[in-house]
Amino acid sequence: MDDATFDNLAPSQVVSTLAGTEHTLANEVPLAITLNGVNHAVMMVSPYQLEAFMIGFLLTEGIIQHHRDIHDLEFTRQKNAIIANATLANRCHQPWQEQRRNLSGRTGCGLCGIESLQAALPNLPPLPISPLPSTEALMGLRAQLPDWQKLNRNCGALHAAFFADKQGQIQHASEDVGRHNALDKLLGWRHRQPSQPEGMILVTSRCSIELILKMVRTYNPTLITLSAPTTLAVEQARHYQLNLIHLPYQQQPRVYAAAACKQLE
Repeated sequence: MDDATFDNLAPSQVVSTLAGTEHTLANEVPLAITLNGVNHAVMMVSPYQLEAFMIGFLLTEGIIQHHRDIHDLEFTRQKNAIIANATLANRCHQPWQEQRRNLSGRTGCGLCGIESLQAALPNLPPLPISPLPSTEALMGLRAQLPDWQKLNRNCGALHAAFFADKQGQIQHASEDVGRHNALDKLLGWRHRQPSQPEGMILVTSRCSIELILKMVRTYNPTLITLSAPTTLAVEQARHYQLNLIHLPYQQQPRVYAAAACKQLE
């Protein structure tokens, strides 16, 4: 389903300006998520890599623990929207019902709709200590990005998330109009891989607390951001032993959190 498209709901389309010039723009469509027959959320997404998105979204929301907890997943078209019908394992249904949120079409603030402070800042187990990537591997990342951002190259307005191996070679990319969605797509793809090679995840967006929690919930130890993190993101990255690195343009990497470095605690 990741590469499937719907008529008139492709990831991008040509739009004419009032002056008559044509430009390719990113498509943004509502994705209505139904879990075990119950409406859960409506997300605004780029209509591709949808299966990976659903897996990543449900993992990072703490609704499932493994992609095999999704027993069935079907996408249908309804006018200019897409409906995702997911059937979850019984063991996931009751915990999900207890923590149901009121999530209405968010693409910006990843904490919108959370009903309690405990849900906003959950008490999760820390990640195992993982070594930092080499400076050489980090410095070679930016040059690879244009080749992997195919949608953004055509229409702009898209965030991206990438998985790179320990040597700094990008292996996969996900793009979406929402920065959280792009990361969820990548984490969903990563979770389904038969083997789990060591590596790092890079995002083009700013780094706030939600991205830290997504990394922790999916046991990914290293996050690199092209934009600066917030102070709370740094605090939580250190708390959860997540390696957090900012990669400024034409500057040396800035390590804000490193599990193996005691001086950063």
